[in-house]
Amino acid sequence: MERVPGAATMPELPELEVLKEVVGARIIGQTASSTRATRPGILKTLEPTLDALVGKRLTAMERRGKHVILSFEPALHLVIHLMLAGRLLVCTSSTRWTKATGFVISWENGEDLRLVEGGSKKRASIHLVRDPEEVPRVARAGIEPLSPAFTVNALTDMVTGRRRQAKKLLTDQANLAGIGAAYADEILFAAGVSPLRYVNRLSPVEIERLHNAIRTVLAEAIEALREVADHTASLGEARPFARVYKRTGQPCVRCGAPIAEIRYAETRTYYCPRCQAGGRQLPDRRAWLTR
Repeated sequence: MERVPGAATMPELPELEVLKEVVGARIIGQTASSTRATRPGILKTLEPTLDALVGKRLTAMERRGKHVILSFEPALHLVIHLMLAGRLLVCTSSTRWTKATGFVISWENGEDLRLVEGGSKKRASIHLVRDPEEVPRVARAGIEPLSPAFTVNALTDMVTGRRRQAKKLLTDQANLAGIGAAYADEILFAAGVSPLRYVNRLSPVEIERLHNAIRTVLAEAIEALREVADHTASLGEARPFARVYKRTGQPCVRCGAPIAEIRYAETRTYYCPRCQAGGRQLPDRRAWLTR
């Protein structure tokens, strides 16, 4: 049976990095025997057709921002965005399909790679292209926060003269690729920066501290997730290492004050009032807290 995670938490850079490693180890080098989009609308491109993948060998599995990219020879790329509830799993081809199955690649070795998506809203998307940059979200993706190119100077350039709140800046994929709401909260807590702080007011010391927090939080999350990964890579629900994310009312690990949250529509921001906001409760009415 296919296992679809119950809780819907968007996979971000750490989850997708580990997914790339775990699933990639199972499927890289395999040859596709058949492909099928089982949910109408999941495939966003018309040409090349999915039949073009049949008989092609998978040569690489990469991540760009919140996208997973499967590269087949010669020069065919399947760009996958899992959105909120999408997950990838590897199973035997004889495993029964469920209604959650949105896309399937069957390999010549008798296994499948399946995209499954729980819930009533199906938002995961797939593009089959000759160049990943043909996908607009990939083309617009900003700097990778764990890459050598992401330096303190790069972050300084990013925040200088920009009147944007810190969380909004971190979650804007055109700035930093792969950070979502959950890890933005963790990063800002580690840096001691309020999610509502305007980044153009950060001092050089605070910018350096934020840069270090971005790289440290993401790298430590990857290591923690590697320890719990399995072949389904169902990692988006479990973040036991989180210090503020989904810990409303629990004591701050640093100062003991209750963790607070900001609510807007279906979104939440978690923070420590004492460590990040001078002991103040931050207001809830913030339209910028969209994902």
